[in-house]
Amino acid sequence: MEFKEKFIGFVDILGFKKMVEAAEVGTGIPLPELLEMLKKLGSPEDRSKFNKYGPTICSESKYLRRDLDFRLTQTSDCVIVSSEVSPAGVIKLINHCWGAVINLLQKGIMCRGYITRGKIYHTDTEFIGSGYQEAYSNEPKVTAFKREADERGTPFVEVDPVVCYYVRDCGDKCVKEMFSRYVKDDGEVTALFPFQRLAYSFMIGGFGQKFDPGKEKSSNQNMRLLIENLKERVMVFVDKSNPSAVRKAEHYIKALNAQLEVCDRTDEMINMLNYPFPSR
Repeated sequence: MEFKEKFIGFVDILGFKKMVEAAEVGTGIPLPELLEMLKKLGSPEDRSKFNKYGPTICSESKYLRRDLDFRLTQTSDCVIVSSEVSPAGVIKLINHCWGAVINLLQKGIMCRGYITRGKIYHTDTEFIGSGYQEAYSNEPKVTAFKREADERGTPFVEVDPVVCYYVRDCGDKCVKEMFSRYVKDDGEVTALFPFQRLAYSFMIGGFGQKFDPGKEKSSNQNMRLLIENLKERVMVFVDKSNPSAVRKAEHYIKALNAQLEVCDRTDEMINMLNYPFPSR
């Protein structure tokens, strides 16, 4: 038994207390669905698969242990994850936290958290250490994508600069590339940002296929409908009488609206590519 230097992530579901209260009186998400939703944070099955197959994100990246000393403890509405200090370890932890956020976003659920590096003793059922305490204490202070100078507690999972520096200096191209896909920098801090995944992309003549503008626009419209549906889901779980909760939801709505603009630009590009070439 010893404290280890590890990467540590703490992710918390926002508004969970209200969801539980609604479930208890039968007006909200039924208890079985609520428990199933919590599995999106991570479960023992996730770790057992990982132990069996080893690293799958940037599988050629350096590691100290094949299982990356990956530990996960899900309790109530939050999850604590940790991994070894290595290129493969850091991207695994980032990937897991990002996956939890995007999976819950698809249910209309907002998350907040903090990812850092520090000392922790972590088993599947126990966690203790100054690194965990730092991640836990910083979670309510997240300022990523704040809209006012003194705004705190924005609904994002912030990444400590010490983690960003490690990725920058690790010399692993795959880790750097994947990290850039998972996060966004607002000019001051870095945070997990799942929204850019909600954009339709198309290939022109890929794999010998003829470009079909009708099909591409139909797929883009499906993405647009998905985003609109997510906006509705997010607002369902917001306590309209709580100004703080409404402000948090507005962050997600703003990000989703930005992706709707991407859909609009995609349609414009498809239309442009469908224009006939001028004849002589």
